[in-house]
Amino acid sequence: MVPLRGPFFYLSQRAFLACQVKSLDRREVPEYNSLVRANRGINVQNTDSLDQRIRDGRLLDTYGSLITEKQRLACEMVLLRDLSLSEAAESTSVTRQGVHDLVTRAREHMENTEKALGLLEKIKKNEQMLILLEEYKDSIPKNFYDSFKKMLES
Repeated sequence: MVPLRGPFFYLSQRAFLACQVKSLDRREVPEYNSLVRANRGINVQNTDSLDQRIRDGRLLDTYGSLITEKQRLACEMVLLRDLSLSEAAESTSVTRQGVHDLVTRAREHMENTEKALGLLEKIKKNEQMLILLEEYKDSIPKNFYDSFKKMLES
């Protein structure tokens, strides 16, 4: 999957056997990037958005104990402290490319674990249920409200 000059090109996975090449307009760069990441097995769609940074932090909080110590340290530096790859490389005595690989592998591992377990999605649903519970607090019985809130917060 190598972009060619001019508009971005990629080989469609299904069309790969038929050797069909599709052209993407420059305005569709996020689509191109997500296609490249999908082919590498990365589920991250937009790495620069604030939502993705928040998701990375939550993934690291939830699944950080499942990755190696070096991966966790590199992720904390690059994703949470917003250090450059070069700065993180100096701190960890690894090359810049090594830090990039550590962060990429850690993100892939955490995303795959999230896909399998779905803990972040469950936490998000619980938060939404708590918001709805607070919204309808006055219209439901107090004992139901107290027990349901206690159950959601545990």
